[in-house]
Amino acid sequence: MTTKFRAIFMAAGLLLLISTLTSCEINPGKTKPEKIDYVLEKAFKKREFVGNAIVLDKGNVIYKKSYGEANVKAAMPNSDSTKFLIASLSKPFTAILILKLAKQGKLDLNDGIEKFFPEVPELRDKKITIHHLLTHTSGIKEFITEKHVFEQNDLNGTVCNFDPGSDFEYSNSGYVLLKEIAEISSGKSYKELVNTIILSPLNMNSSGVARDMASISNLAVGYKDASQQEVDEIAYSLGTIDGAGSLFSTATDMVKFSQGIDSQDFLPKSLQALMFRQHVNQKCGYGWFLRERGGVWDVSYHKGDLPGYTSFLSRRTTGNQMILLLSNASRLDLADLENEIAKILKGTE
Repeated sequence: MTTKFRAIFMAAGLLLLISTLTSCEINPGKTKPEKIDYVLEKAFKKREFVGNAIVLDKGNVIYKKSYGEANVKAAMPNSDSTKFLIASLSKPFTAILILKLAKQGKLDLNDGIEKFFPEVPELRDKKITIHHLLTHTSGIKEFITEKHVFEQNDLNGTVCNFDPGSDFEYSNSGYVLLKEIAEISSGKSYKELVNTIILSPLNMNSSGVARDMASISNLAVGYKDASQQEVDEIAYSLGTIDGAGSLFSTATDMVKFSQGIDSQDFLPKSLQALMFRQHVNQKCGYGWFLRERGGVWDVSYHKGDLPGYTSFLSRRTTGNQMILLLSNASRLDLADLENEIAKILKGTE
């Protein structure tokens, strides 16, 4: 080997070593909260996270912290009282409404949806059930529009991408339909159902169905990214996504929600079992995605994205753990952050 090639080889080896050492950066924290704080502080400094984070282990809050500004222009930092749009993290709420209405005998999970939309007789041939909507297996092609709130006429000419129950495809339209079915079967509005069936019993006093965002006190302004330099506007009525993504909440209220799900007083064991069963193998239950960690299928989670807002909630029955990230910024990959925190809770980081 010539001197020239030996030098090139050694330089390449040195670069590889530096790269390896950098990627294997050691977390200096001594305790779980310290390790979590290191991960989130690093993400905040790199403009990969802004918002509120809260982590539970063995049912207790071990970490709670706010990052960045709720409103840059007003110099108002994010805090415990800051409210965020939770986007598709609203779907578990809708699933609970449906399960509780089924428990009350207002509907059956195996009901065909044509029962609730008699003005669209063509639905009879589709054989789509409430169960299919809950599990994203209806096959319905997305039809919701930002132009107007759902009307039964929107179902005319319904197209299915596959036979109901034969495949999986994430569907916002399916959860908008579930909201409609909840209203029709109960005779109450979605807002009233959410308030009386979920928010009030769990004392989630800082949560609700979003409409006029300017009227929601302490609602964080949404930004295009974690640098918070440019506001990201939602250019449509949130009423168009009721059932799929129109709720707002705080970190503290979302802890009440997560813990309430485990309470038989709020959600009987039979409904808990239905919600977290693998209705779609290794994929999802009712309103939640399911995954394994360390070979154990005990993690339920959901994320949400809207212009200016990103959210992620995961729950693990082993260790009674919960990880919640609520952000007032778009374009964030909170799944990676959640995974880093989960490793800390497991003791592998």
